[in-house]
Amino acid sequence: MSSSQEILIFTTLADRDLAEEYIAEMLQLGIIVSGTIFPEVALLYQWEGKLTIDSENKILLKAKADKYAAIEEYIMKKHPYLAPEIIKLDVSFGSDKFKAFIKDKIAKGG
Repeated sequence: MSSSQEILIFTTLADRDLAEEYIAEMLQLGIIVSGTIFPEVALLYQWEGKLTIDSENKILLKAKADKYAAIEEYIMKKHPYLAPEIIKLDVSFGSDKFKAFIKDKIAKGG
């Protein structure tokens, strides 16, 4: 079974301005097609045996699958967290109109 040519990547950042900066840089590098920053969300997790509640911005990146390695490298080098969340989903970009839009964006280099 072949994998999809399109991917979605989820990551998070506590600092919204930094999230905007990262998305802008990845767009300029041509490694993503677009990025969405969801409003601040609550994050609950265990840290050193204690329940921790933080807030952060959920980020959704749309890209072609062949750009994943560059996206992961970018996030790992720039992200302030020791182990940043990077979740990759193979997807199909859906409607013919949206696929044409993405294809055009890729052809023009973003």
